[in-house]
Amino acid sequence: MANRFNYALVGLFVLVFGAAWLAISLWLTLGDYATQYTTYRVYIDESVSGLYRDAPVKYRGVDVGKVVGIDLNPAVPDQVQLTLELVSTTPIHEDTVAELAVQGLTGIAFLELKGGTLETPILTAKQGQEYPVIPSAPSFFARLDMSGSELIANVNALANNLAHLLDADGRRSLKEILANINTITAAIARRDTELEQSIVNASRMLENSADASEKLAPLLVQIDTTAKSIEAMAEQISVAGGSLNRYIDSSGSGVTQFSQQTLPEFGSLVRELRRLANTLQHVGEKIEDDPRAILFGSEIQQPGPGE
Repeated sequence: MANRFNYALVGLFVLVFGAAWLAISLWLTLGDYATQYTTYRVYIDESVSGLYRDAPVKYRGVDVGKVVGIDLNPAVPDQVQLTLELVSTTPIHEDTVAELAVQGLTGIAFLELKGGTLETPILTAKQGQEYPVIPSAPSFFARLDMSGSELIANVNALANNLAHLLDADGRRSLKEILANINTITAAIARRDTELEQSIVNASRMLENSADASEKLAPLLVQIDTTAKSIEAMAEQISVAGGSLNRYIDSSGSGVTQFSQQTLPEFGSLVRELRRLANTLQHVGEKIEDDPRAILFGSEIQQPGPGE
């Protein structure tokens, strides 16, 4: 009776363990049946080496699905067709792109989803498409390969240009340029004393011009004051002449004779004084506009271009 009881316990244990093992296997194989998935397609124009079936698909680093199929595109043989199953709640918009990425240094590849803004509509299958197609973007290694190829092409073009530049004619022209530069620098070195003296003279001339400008300001003020005084004196003489004319009109013949002989001379004097005042004022304005006239004269040539 005891042996039969032991056999029954062993059989029950085997059945329970087998059922548990079968349930765990089904769960690991089929996943959670409560989760809903949506199928998408991605077409990639580069090698997908390192990518395997059931590889994870991540959206901004979060696992949102897996790769369930890796095939060649029947319509484009050099293009890889990937079939993805993503969690249905994943927000896949029309501006979402898929990019092949590599995890760490292991070389294991996975698919990374990027982009997607709320303003763009949700991605759906277009006419003639079995599943919605997510656009692909070049991976980091693909971009690095393209940049390296462009760099090598540019280096080759530069080397070819240098080879054309440094041919027989180019080397001869380069030697002539270097020889001319040496000649110019030697000539400048031989005339370093003259150049130094020219610089000293120019500096001295600038200092003299500065001193003359400082001394010119009081002179201009004095000339302007003198011109104003002469003009005021001429006005006063003119007023006096008018008063004298009125007096002559009211006086006798003696005064009339005096006015006919003497007043014209006063009129000439007034005109000369006014002319002198205008001349002084003109000289003051000219010196104020061009102070160099005191040092170099009234006729100064206009500086040419670059002087």
